[in-house]
Amino acid sequence: MAQQDVRSREQIRKQYGLNERTLTDRLKENWTGYIFIIPTFVAFSALFYFPILRGLYMTLTNTQLGQPGEFIGLENYVWLATNDLFVYALGVTVVFVAGTTFLQLVLGATAAILLNELREAAQDWVGALIMSPYFAAPLAGGVIWMWFLDNDFGFVVKFFGVFGVDPPALLATGLWPFVSLIVAQTWHDYAYSAIIYAAAISNIPSEQYEAAAQAGANRLQRFRDVTLPRLLIPTVVILSLRTAWNVAEFSQPFALTGGGPGTRTMLLSILTYRVAFVDLNFGRAYTIGMAMILMTMSAAVVYVKAISEEENLYVWGNQLC
Repeated sequence: MAQQDVRSREQIRKQYGLNERTLTDRLKENWTGYIFIIPTFVAFSALFYFPILRGLYMTLTNTQLGQPGEFIGLENYVWLATNDLFVYALGVTVVFVAGTTFLQLVLGATAAILLNELREAAQDWVGALIMSPYFAAPLAGGVIWMWFLDNDFGFVVKFFGVFGVDPPALLATGLWPFVSLIVAQTWHDYAYSAIIYAAAISNIPSEQYEAAAQAGANRLQRFRDVTLPRLLIPTVVILSLRTAWNVAEFSQPFALTGGGPGTRTMLLSILTYRVAFVDLNFGRAYTIGMAMILMTMSAAVVYVKAISEEENLYVWGNQLC
């Protein structure tokens, strides 16, 4: 089996021209392209990496609004590790990111599969309906969901009132505010997963489905043996990117709950805002931001690893068919 795997990888490398090349070889072949991207790289470094390095220095100071701050060493990091609100916000953020990413993955895959089953004439209209939340402004989405779920004048209250039933305070009591936050964020971003999954499914050759059908496979078996293996790499990419973006989500959660009631839905992004623009402590705020960057970098490592192992994942996926 190991020898067969090696041969399969070598065949794929030969077919797609994935022969090993040194950095010098790539520079010689693409030197004009590198010259053209140098200005972009310099501008990106100035606008991205320099602020990060400056912010990293700020985490070692007590910088506040209008004050340059003094060097205090690792005091902000000590505060971070011993602050109960940060530890709580970190846990809330992890659960929020895990729940939202999982639901976006499942709903995106379901939407893509349903779209693939529709006739071509209906795909455009249904696809536009499914994708519409993703193109709405996050802040507007938060306001819409707030009006929808508000316990005093929201649509949910009026709907249950027709039947004489009092709904739970979805933005005020128990776990409902946190659940509402996850549902709202899933609604806004699941279409991103659907777009990638739909593209992956549309690229599966119809001959594979026909061969599976001729072999006696039913619809569920064809999905398991033909569709599912081809969704392996897209799933890894979606998980990595959506995890990174969900860590940084701010606009819609802030508009919907603002971290409340109290601190019940306090995400790290909202805590960063409060420490920076309410407490006016930019040193501590950027320290929280560094923790968020560390979380997103972890997702980026998974993404880069998935891309580097794309060939092996493809071979493994084919073996499942």
